[in-house]
Amino acid sequence: MNTKQKQQSRDIFSVSQRDIKPLLDMNPVASSAKLFHKYADNKKRMSHNQLMPLSDYFRILRELSVALQDETIHLSPRHLIPGTTGYIISNIANCQNLETAMRLIAKSYNVLHGGSYNRVEIKNGYLLYIIDDTMFPYVMKSEDYIHITMECVLIYLQGLLSYSTSCDLLPLLRKVYTKRTRGPLNSNHMSYWNVPIRYQAGKYALMYDLSAAKLPITIDPDHVSSSADIYEHVITMISQIDDTHKTMVDIKGRISLALEQGIVKQDEVAKYLGYSVATLKRRLAVENTTFRQHVADVLNEKAKVLMSQGMHINDVADELGFSDFRSFIRAFKNWNTITPTMYLKTIDIK
Repeated sequence: MNTKQKQQSRDIFSVSQRDIKPLLDMNPVASSAKLFHKYADNKKRMSHNQLMPLSDYFRILRELSVALQDETIHLSPRHLIPGTTGYIISNIANCQNLETAMRLIAKSYNVLHGGSYNRVEIKNGYLLYIIDDTMFPYVMKSEDYIHITMECVLIYLQGLLSYSTSCDLLPLLRKVYTKRTRGPLNSNHMSYWNVPIRYQAGKYALMYDLSAAKLPITIDPDHVSSSADIYEHVITMISQIDDTHKTMVDIKGRISLALEQGIVKQDEVAKYLGYSVATLKRRLAVENTTFRQHVADVLNEKAKVLMSQGMHINDVADELGFSDFRSFIRAFKNWNTITPTMYLKTIDIK
């Protein structure tokens, strides 16, 4: 492994250049988009499936929104001229709290895109921002590209909401929804989220604790904000978490991040981390565990957390990737010597 490959393997939040090929293939793009051309003009990017830091992906979007004079980056035939996001932010400044701001954002983008694609709901004690793109007129037809684009739209949305409240909203986030099928990813951008991810959800969504609804909006109405401010805020959020992960996450923690992406086979996890299978085994031996045992420990702990939060056993089984709830019950009993139902009773007793 050369130095460049080693650096790429250490990027906790990375985007596969193959996954965003339609973006990097855009032409013509003004030479002022220097970072875009750094990656787009690299002829080896497809054959080697090279990675870029997630923060660079958002820097490229910031460049392209200016170079293309379209804040959708040609995702839709209905372009959003530069200044659109700034106009929305100026209106958000007049909102009293996050819920009203979210509803205004959803309504604004629906008007701009010409369809009811965004909505905000309060359901079962949670605040949800939902994007249903079923009828959205995408210019690019690649399903993988649409998935990664929309998943990064959720990160951008998180940044916009965080910017609007001057708060880190990750502690209030409870779940992320994506339409993507669960399975190994070339990119590990979804590691940004520290909450359960629901795959094959039929929608893209952020689900917050209801207490987030009353957070006050702190935008200065006298300050003229723009999409560049939001991109900068998102890049800062990513960099802060990325630095924390690089300095604090041990090998078991990094495997846990892979498992969150649906990467569960030992050889695939090793590849995700930039190791050979033999190296992965040696690293785990230092931690006095094995791959199989660590996977069981992670799934067991996550199962207990989800059940304690009131998630139904069938949904827990689905969330953890079991083929059916019976398989999950057998595994849980093997881990803990009691069934999930018995475990829930012990929680009630306490």
